[in-house]
Amino acid sequence: MRLKILEQTPTLLKLQLKPAAILYWLFGGLFVAGGVFLIITLAKTTTFTCNRVKPTQESCQLITKSILKSQVKNWNLKEVLGAKLDTSTTAGNSYPLLLLTRDGSIPIDLVNADSTHKESMAAQINAFLKNSQQPKLTIHEDTRFWTYPLGLFLIASGAVCIIYLLMNNIIICIFDKTFDKATIKRKGWLGQEVIEAKLSEIAGLNMDAVTIDTVTGTSSSSYNIVLNLVSDKNIYLAAGPMFTAKSAEQTIEAIATFLKLD
Repeated sequence: MRLKILEQTPTLLKLQLKPAAILYWLFGGLFVAGGVFLIITLAKTTTFTCNRVKPTQESCQLITKSILKSQVKNWNLKEVLGAKLDTSTTAGNSYPLLLLTRDGSIPIDLVNADSTHKESMAAQINAFLKNSQQPKLTIHEDTRFWTYPLGLFLIASGAVCIIYLLMNNIIICIFDKTFDKATIKRKGWLGQEVIEAKLSEIAGLNMDAVTIDTVTGTSSSSYNIVLNLVSDKNIYLAAGPMFTAKSAEQTIEAIATFLKLD
């Protein structure tokens, strides 16, 4: 948040606050893009089934469904030769699982399974092909239970950053001793919000009249400025924690000096 004193007299203080737009667009855009990318690329179901119902139905099918597309591959059971891990290639932190057919190797794309689980799945497929008495085999993975919540959380976090910016494009704070009035004007792309209070009601104009509200994340903290009213109805200068520690201290110092807070 960048602070600019537009006007200062013994009876009037007018401040302009502008958020660091580039950072909010950057983080908001990255979060939204990351959430969309996660859902598009990793949110899917993968199902490999084989049926052995003699003498007419002996087949295998691989179905992969995502939010954008669905793929279905079918084989006669005799065309499936086995399964193995491709140890010459890595997929994330594990090796890809390959289905071996007469027409070549087909990857079974699994996200949650590590090499140990994939090796176990390959063993299940090979055991099914060797055991003519086993009627059916199913291998299934559904990543949507964690990719959708995580992706939506990232999208929502990015949207919050952008909404904060749109709501607080410019904040004008006016403290007028002549009219005993404090006015907060939040001018954003979505319109303007005006909040007013009596200057004399700001916590009795004592040292607790203006405080810093801190929001601590996993790696950093952000801040907001609070005008504490004697009616216990607090006024926040910004719609959310958009101040840095430095800008918060500068803003409080300017207000406290004007109000002559002890």
